[in-house]
Amino acid sequence: KPLLSYPVKPRAGLKAQQICHRFQSCAYRSNQWRYRGRCDSIQFCVDKRIFVAGFGLYGSSNGAADYNVKIELKRLGRVLAENNTKFFSDGSSNTFHVYFENPIQIEPECFYTASAILDGSELSYFGQEGLSEVYMGTVTFQFHCSS
Repeated sequence: KPLLSYPVKPRAGLKAQQICHRFQSCAYRSNQWRYRGRCDSIQFCVDKRIFVAGFGLYGSSNGAADYNVKIELKRLGRVLAENNTKFFSDGSSNTFHVYFENPIQIEPECFYTASAILDGSELSYFGQEGLSEVYMGTVTFQFHCSS
């Protein structure tokens, strides 16, 4: 092989995607939780630099349904990323992933606000037993209520 004047070893890039689960379980109750265009948000910080690719959202507890969704990631009130899209819920209790166009760099020890506005007519699953601290490998997430 000829000698090349540039590196030929692949770059490490972003590591494999990992998913942080704040809720320990999910549930549904008749007439309990329905998305109706209201904003749902949470503040979080981490102890190491990470990249956020998107959010996992609960869907319909009443069979398959389509949702319109707007997700946002903010820091100090400034929108860092947003996405207006649709997602299909198959009626299972799984979360459905909605992604930003590009992963967003999150700096350690800074609070960020993750928010979602969903519009759909079906009853939805919702998270229960939300943790205020989650350990993901070498990264610690802290969650706080958003005002």
